[in-house]
Amino acid sequence: MRIRPLHVLHSLVTVVVLVQMGFAAAFLVDAATTDATYDALAAHHVVVGGHIVGCLPLRGVRGAVAVSLCRDDYRYRSVLYSDVIPLGETTSFVVDPRHPADRMDVAAFAKGPEETTGDLVFAGVLLASALMMVVVHLEHLRQRRRRSELRRPVPSRAPRSSPPSR
Repeated sequence: MRIRPLHVLHSLVTVVVLVQMGFAAAFLVDAATTDATYDALAAHHVVVGGHIVGCLPLRGVRGAVAVSLCRDDYRYRSVLYSDVIPLGETTSFVVDPRHPADRMDVAAFAKGPEETTGDLVFAGVLLASALMMVVVHLEHLRQRRRRSELRRPVPSRAPRSSPPSR
């Protein structure tokens, strides 16, 4: 079987659209998870203070410190929890008493569920670009079909001779 360039194009478009749809689904799931965590914390929450255990400076390309990440520990109901925060962030966390593993930084909690806006925008852009890719591909196929029909020779019709008379 001969692989034609059109088959490669169909496969490439299919793979790209499926990858875009997969990433869009991942962003939507992340937004839904963040919303669910925020809703649970908004309904029942306790503010717990933590303390910084240590920091690690991450250097950029030219050796300058780009960001310092710190490990922040806090205890809730005699269980130790850890999180990594940028240097200078607040060390307090909002914890759900029913599910202590559900937590959020106080600064992020105060902003509300706006962190999901970026996820929703990315998901929308990915879905729109997948749709546009399908539309452009189908339009390309339609124009290609039309061009090939115009190139086909039209069978000439010879005038019919009248049937022989008797």
